[in-house]
Amino acid sequence: MYAIETDKLKKVFGTFTALKGISLKVPQGVCYGLLGLNGAGKTTAIKCILGLLRPNGGTITVFGEKRTIKTNRYIGYLPERVEYHKHIIIRDFLAYIGLLNLLPRNEIKKQTEELLEFVGLGGWGDSPIGTLSAGMKQRLGFAQSLMGNPKLIILDEPTSNLDPVGRDEMLNKIKTVVNQGITVFVSSHILSEIERVSEYIGIIADGHVLVQGALKDIKKETQMSKTPTVEIVVNDPSKLISVLEEINYVSNIMRSDFKILVETTDITQLGKDIPKILLDNNLELIKYSPPVSGLQELFLKIVEETAYAKK
Repeated sequence: MYAIETDKLKKVFGTFTALKGISLKVPQGVCYGLLGLNGAGKTTAIKCILGLLRPNGGTITVFGEKRTIKTNRYIGYLPERVEYHKHIIIRDFLAYIGLLNLLPRNEIKKQTEELLEFVGLGGWGDSPIGTLSAGMKQRLGFAQSLMGNPKLIILDEPTSNLDPVGRDEMLNKIKTVVNQGITVFVSSHILSEIERVSEYIGIIADGHVLVQGALKDIKKETQMSKTPTVEIVVNDPSKLISVLEEINYVSNIMRSDFKILVETTDITQLGKDIPKILLDNNLELIKYSPPVSGLQELFLKIVEETAYAKK
């Protein structure tokens, strides 16, 4: 049984089809990262799962139950943009969320204090929401998503408005939540963050799910068929090419004006050797671009291959 399962989910806005029969399978107890370019359909899918939008076709189940207003009791939600009444006291706001979740008053008080501490707002409970910075409001949004002991939390761009330290703390908190057995479904355009917290991913483009599954398995199944390619720009490309042609871990060299594309079987060694090669041959380095790696490489590869297949 999946935490979230959609089957051939479709959503149409006028003449525009935002979701074209997507099928998602989100296992329980993991962080599932949904990736896609702007306009790919990520937020539309989330709103359908929450019941904020009515699908035009397909089915949605949450922990094995057909999605209804009742299944929302399992879910906490942090939207991409949160608007607060600035005069409401922070502690009162969380208490209100607790009441909506039908929690007893003693449990509301307990969870309010625990969650404020958890998100780093322990000293702010008696302050109006309007006194918080944008990043602190994002922390508060994360706290309210956890109010009521949800089995699943859905986070839409959870690190927006956070500084680098705040981003790091948020990602660590997401890991902590997953370790507590809560399923996390997160949408983000920051690929490195998804790679850091997610065990499972789905990549969506143009209303279609292109690939989904365990991140480690997808990486294995979609390995690049060619060796990594490095882009190098120097003041004398011919001289550099003559040197690179003698190196055994350089498998291919292509030139376009001053730009050289070097395919290599040992990207690490090439990176170490290039400074000495430049110095020994009196070459001026203008640009050195190593290949992208990790989830970024996977994402770009899948999206590019899909776009090519449509031509």
